[in-house]
Amino acid sequence: RVFWAPACLPAEPLSFERVLELAGQRSEVLMLDRSAVKRAGMYLAETRSRFGPELTFQASGSCLASPPEGIAVQAGELGVIPNPSSPSDPFPIPAEALTFVEDARHGYFELSLQLSQPLYTWGKLKSSAELAELGLAQSRLELEHSRRQLHQDVHAAYFAALLARRSAELLEQVLDILEEIAQDRQRAFELGSANRLSLLQARTQISMVQRRIVQAREAHASSLEALALYTDVEPGNLELSTGFRRQLPDLAEVELKQKALASSPAMKKARLEQQQALVNLARVRGEAALRPDLSFNLSLEISGQTIPWGEESWDETWDLDLIAGVGARGSLFDSGRSAHQMRQAQESLEASRIAVDLVSKRIRLETRRAVEALRLRWAELQEAESALLQAREEAKNAGLAFQQQLATREQWGTARIALLQRELSLLEREYSFELSLYTLESIVGFRWTGERTVPIN
Repeated sequence: RVFWAPACLPAEPLSFERVLELAGQRSEVLMLDRSAVKRAGMYLAETRSRFGPELTFQASGSCLASPPEGIAVQAGELGVIPNPSSPSDPFPIPAEALTFVEDARHGYFELSLQLSQPLYTWGKLKSSAELAELGLAQSRLELEHSRRQLHQDVHAAYFAALLARRSAELLEQVLDILEEIAQDRQRAFELGSANRLSLLQARTQISMVQRRIVQAREAHASSLEALALYTDVEPGNLELSTGFRRQLPDLAEVELKQKALASSPAMKKARLEQQQALVNLARVRGEAALRPDLSFNLSLEISGQTIPWGEESWDETWDLDLIAGVGARGSLFDSGRSAHQMRQAQESLEASRIAVDLVSKRIRLETRRAVEALRLRWAELQEAESALLQAREEAKNAGLAFQQQLATREQWGTARIALLQRELSLLEREYSFELSLYTLESIVGFRWTGERTVPIN
């Protein structure tokens, strides 16, 4: 009836810490969040680059289908002046052809370069860079939150698999005893010393235990499949080596609440949103009316009609202009838009302050409830251990009575079933205590491992 490790594949003992390590390395969710952190870092670098100069260019080449004609005067076109010495040979005006403006060429080329350097922007560039830095911090916070959620999911799957495996083992022992009792009742029924109802009751109990075994097996398989999803280890190669913890740590609530506030992703996110609201308010103020941005501009414009070095005297058709200056650009009147934006930013800042206070109160309450649940689970665990000790003693006495023929085998079997049921109850209490312990650990941000603590990151 062993079902959790195929015989053809060697199982790999995996501790809970090793499973967490594998999940942290291979989780696609964490990979996506790490990618988001990288993108946020790149955006921050892009935002900071806006403090430096920017050089842009524009080049164009055109072909004119009907270029303008030039201005030319042919010899004698403006008349003649009589020649007194030779009336038949007057002086032409002009004496030779003159070209005042040459015919325009079909081609036209233009190249412009512009250098722009921000000088003063009323803090807008600084605020944008600070918002980008806060965006990077938020991406890292999302990664931390995803890592904690992954740890919680892995913890639930790991110990659910452990609970299901051990439950199946104990239920199979119960099933063996019930089958012995059913066989005895079958023989007694055949001999006429027992009625049919007692036999049917035994078979019903067997069916109930068989259902619970199926339930445990399926839960074990599903939990292993979940661990395989997180670790990329085949379910058949998983053998869980870490057991349930049964030691109650020191629950100093004041210290636990302080650690929870310091490590809580929700608190970090609330404080980060408050910083973002503060920086955004500074940015909105810088974008108000009558606050122009100042920048230094240097422009170089080159234009001509001849392809460079395409013919002689090509440079005679080209012109060059260099323009340097300081420019200002801003808004004079925006119909109150900047005032409305500023009031919105101020309201967002006030809301973020309220959110920080609210999250702080919730974390304290969550810590208190987690401590309450853990102490209750601890008391239930102690109760289950006491009940198990009693059941062991009763089973021992029943075994001695059976050996001395003072009790029937069914009575002895019933005592052993009661012992196994107490073991199942203790197993469930161990599982509940483990879950409650990790719930508190996920709130305060560290795990208790023996005599030391390990941060959850």
